[in-house]
Amino acid sequence: MEQIGFVITTNEDMAKVVVGRTSACGENCASCGSSCNTPGVSLEIRNTLGAKPGDYVELKSHTSQIIKFAAIVYLVPLLAMIAGIAGGINIFKSAGYAGYETYGFLVGLVFLGLSYIVLRIIDKKIKRKDKVIIEMTRILNN
Repeated sequence: MEQIGFVITTNEDMAKVVVGRTSACGENCASCGSSCNTPGVSLEIRNTLGAKPGDYVELKSHTSQIIKFAAIVYLVPLLAMIAGIAGGINIFKSAGYAGYETYGFLVGLVFLGLSYIVLRIIDKKIKRKDKVIIEMTRILNN
């Protein structure tokens, strides 16, 4: 997937780039009856081309990597919460608690919170591996 970004700042070999986000109506806001104004997404990526602040750059993203990371971000918390609820209900029900559903739900919320800690650890590992997901392919305004 290719997009155009605007370089805001550069710092050594990194650049902060703002990329426009597509709205839910596919940038055809009149079709959904609203005047959406979706803000851009700010990314910090490796400045392989020597882009300077104010440059427009073409960005290429590796779709398979983005889908893999999105699946991790959405599925880990969901599965953790479901496992927490199911496990909590079974434990509290077998222990004879009257409100075992409520306790099971609370355990699910604790597991949900713990899943965010797991996601932070995964995020740090990915950053250490220095995997390139989005890269600059060319400077557009030279």
